[in-house]
Amino acid sequence: MQPAADDRRRLLALHQQLEQALTAKDWGAMARVDQAIRAQLQVLAERPRLDDDVLRAKRRLKQLHIRALQACAEECERLRLRLLNHLQYAEGRLAYQRNELLWSGDGG
Repeated sequence: MQPAADDRRRLLALHQQLEQALTAKDWGAMARVDQAIRAQLQVLAERPRLDDDVLRAKRRLKQLHIRALQACAEECERLRLRLLNHLQYAEGRLAYQRNELLWSGDGG
C-alpha cells in the first residue's frame, strides 16, 4: 500500500473513532483518539507532500475535531456548574448547622 493511501486510511479510521466517541459522549475515548490524531498529524507533518485525498480526509477530520472540542468545552462547563451548585448547597447546609449549634448551645 502506498503511504498516501495508508495515511488516508488512518485519517478515515480516526474520523470514525472520534465520531463514535462524540456520539457516545465517551470523554475517555475522545482523549485517546485525540492523542492518536496528534501522533498521526506529526507523521503527516514529516511528509514532503500530501496527496489531495489525504488533504481532504485531514480537513474532514479537522472539522469533526473542532466539533468534538466544542462538545468537550460544553461538558466542562456543565460539570463546572454542577460542582458550583453542590458547593453552594454544602455552604447553605453548613450555615444551617452553625445556626443550630448556636441555638442549641444557648439553651434556647
